[in-house]
Amino acid sequence: MRQAPRMTSIQKLNSNFSLVQDLIDTDAKKSAATVWGRTSEFWEDIFSERSNFPSMVDFLAFRRADFGYGMADERQGELAREEEHARRTSEIFRQTIDPNRITRLDESPLGAPFVFENFGALRSAAFWTNATTALRISDLIQSHHPAPAQALNVLEIGAGWGCVSSLLYQLLDVASYTIIDLPENLFLSTNYVAATQALRLVPLKMSGPKIDRIAPGSLAFGLPGCLPVLGQKFDVVINSFSLQEMDLATVEGYFSWIGGILAPGGIFLSFNSHGKAGVLKPSDYPLSGLRIRELSMFRAYPTGLLNTIPYEMVLSAAPDHTEFDRRTLDVLGCLIQFGLGENLKDICASFVTGGISQETQSALNDLREFFSPSRSDRAKALSLRAEQTLPAMTSYLRAMDAFAVDEMGAAKIAFSKAIQLGLCGFAKLRACAHIAVIDRRKELSQWDEDFDALFAYPELKGMLDASDSGPFKLQFEKIVSVNLGS
Repeated sequence: MRQAPRMTSIQKLNSNFSLVQDLIDTDAKKSAATVWGRTSEFWEDIFSERSNFPSMVDFLAFRRADFGYGMADERQGELAREEEHARRTSEIFRQTIDPNRITRLDESPLGAPFVFENFGALRSAAFWTNATTALRISDLIQSHHPAPAQALNVLEIGAGWGCVSSLLYQLLDVASYTIIDLPENLFLSTNYVAATQALRLVPLKMSGPKIDRIAPGSLAFGLPGCLPVLGQKFDVVINSFSLQEMDLATVEGYFSWIGGILAPGGIFLSFNSHGKAGVLKPSDYPLSGLRIRELSMFRAYPTGLLNTIPYEMVLSAAPDHTEFDRRTLDVLGCLIQFGLGENLKDICASFVTGGISQETQSALNDLREFFSPSRSDRAKALSLRAEQTLPAMTSYLRAMDAFAVDEMGAAKIAFSKAIQLGLCGFAKLRACAHIAVIDRRKELSQWDEDFDALFAYPELKGMLDASDSGPFKLQFEKIVSVNLGS
């Protein structure tokens, strides 16, 4: 573990505020006119519903207000609910990361977070969420970067309010850190990371000279329009959950740029999904010129039962490798949306090495047609070949298809069969929840894992209390409507 958080002085904080605000005042309009700097409709809605650009006084307690809305730090309304939220969050994320690893990381008091004791340490709910992400980033760097112990130049596109960025200083040897983001978020994250790590700020102005080197110990920051002046090569580029919220042209612009700024051996870590904004299906991510080195479901369990589920991709530059298997990437990414990450682990590992067996590839080709609004197309996709090769997944898909049209007897039989055939992880939880809705039970009678799902997901408890099948049906329709069969 590297350095613990270090707080800066009020005087320095005030100076940083002025420096960040000056860059935003100078470049915001020019940046918004570039392909990278557009604010998507998704983020326009968030910015319109929350407070932005806190004063320095507000910033000292910004985590008790609504400045973190849309960035995994939403307020719960009262102290008791904040405490319950923190307990629920720790219950979810202990399924992904050993809680002892999380509690060994320290949390800054800046922002006056609501902290509660879980697993022997006082931490906030948002800390559990962001620490899980930071630890996963660290693990992926250890696995995929050729020199993970060296001092790394890191770039984060869309850093939220800065928690992950700050935590990475405790996990990595960071030479320099660069944050690129929209004005409202850049203001928050830059000031937070600079204050918690006592870093020297380097503004990246659109009209400035090309910057080929960011000095060690620096935190560089800029609006998206500054990308052409940024010549530094980066060992690690990170994007968590914001590419999925951008317009497609903006995503394409970022990917085109990222391929050219990775240092030798550098990796791009993307934790994103599809169907939220401009990216409608996994293959809409423009991966030409990049090699997929890892593909998997991000986190064992999502923060919400009905959340869109990101898939993590570890990418590296590959000028001689310009094509990828779009059709297979599409079906794997869509299957992950049904929580099948655990069952897909070996298949995803084979996919990135080009080693999927012929039988599995044929079954995936069939299941690809399941993602269609046409029920007859979905029925054809659940072929004998798919059932023989991927029995648990095929039975699970058949069950959800039957559930969506109120064929509850057939759905229950298929869900139970999928569990017996080895359905795992979040998909197994979903199957147990569907069965409970069918049986009009208020508990998960077939759920036998060490995970208190009814506590962790209050929305699930509400569905079981009301025997409400509607949310599952709506989610199913959304996932299959990507229409991969066309």
